[in-house]
Amino acid sequence: EDAGKAASLAGFALSLNANFGEINRNTFDNLLRAYGGWSETKSRVEWKEGRAFTLLDFLPPLLQATSGLHFRSSRTKQKGLPSFIGSLDSRVKRYSEQEVLLTSNCWGFAWEVLFQADNADTSAMTISTADSTSAWRAFTGPGFDLIQSSRTEPRLLTDEKLRNKKIKSGDVLLIWHENPSTICGTDLYLDHVATCLDEDVYYEKSGSGDKVPFRLSTWKMITANFPPSVFFWEWRRLVRNNPLSPNLYGSIPRLKSASETFGVDSQVKGNLPPSKKKLQDRVSILSELRKNTAQRLSLQTELGDDGSIETQLYTGILVLEDIKYDSKTGRAFLPRSAFTPDWYLKMQQMLM
Repeated sequence: EDAGKAASLAGFALSLNANFGEINRNTFDNLLRAYGGWSETKSRVEWKEGRAFTLLDFLPPLLQATSGLHFRSSRTKQKGLPSFIGSLDSRVKRYSEQEVLLTSNCWGFAWEVLFQADNADTSAMTISTADSTSAWRAFTGPGFDLIQSSRTEPRLLTDEKLRNKKIKSGDVLLIWHENPSTICGTDLYLDHVATCLDEDVYYEKSGSGDKVPFRLSTWKMITANFPPSVFFWEWRRLVRNNPLSPNLYGSIPRLKSASETFGVDSQVKGNLPPSKKKLQDRVSILSELRKNTAQRLSLQTELGDDGSIETQLYTGILVLEDIKYDSKTGRAFLPRSAFTPDWYLKMQQMLM
């Protein structure tokens, strides 16, 4: 749907584009390298004399296809999934009916952008919503290098020239905060993720709700929703896009898909802080799910002050049908099924 019409929060509804008008072939090629050179999955828009171009034409296909849209969540009931609610020593209900939410958020979308950037000619979009811990672990993993952080250089938040000095197209911005340590060890929460395109210009899924868009945005637009003084801000870069990376000539594998990265089978294998070891042990039975099911689900939990699991939510991971391309312009767009609620329901019912 058109996010500008649907968004209930004006700050999240705004979306940008830039009109370059008619340009020559050399300028076209330069813009294509500047705004899309960081991605292995390339724009298919081609230069044509007399045609006017916009910034979106030079971005990777996924960004072209989603701009100005928002994702409408859907919920299904699935049998045979464990319920972990209760103290960490209580008995797990192994086979229960659980609600599965299929939705899109900022870091699930940003992971897909970077996955497609690190893997050539990726043909489809994956919808996912990982938990904050899994997302943080993924974006700070060996596939990325830390470029700069407001935690060590607070002036990045107020000095525009300094902030943009090291940043390149394709860098990922992580916005996070720390909570006071509790018995359950909750001390870091990832709040937002966006992909850098230019100086203080980003592309983002501007929140996790139904009425917030996939959009081009600016530093000013992002900071209106995430006040700099409240959060830490850091920028990371794909190893393969960083010629100065100490890991560039190592054996760093390419980023894995959302299914492989955020599925519950990966969640139970991940390295968590010692404070969450009992939680990890409790959810370890998720490894017994069939691989096809385990890679189509993520689990999010909320812990009480005593460490017990107060709430839990399964979220879906779904690969859409292949992105389509306009035969005249080469501009990418989502397949018809992506706008058909019945298609999502059918795919979700095939989960178990």
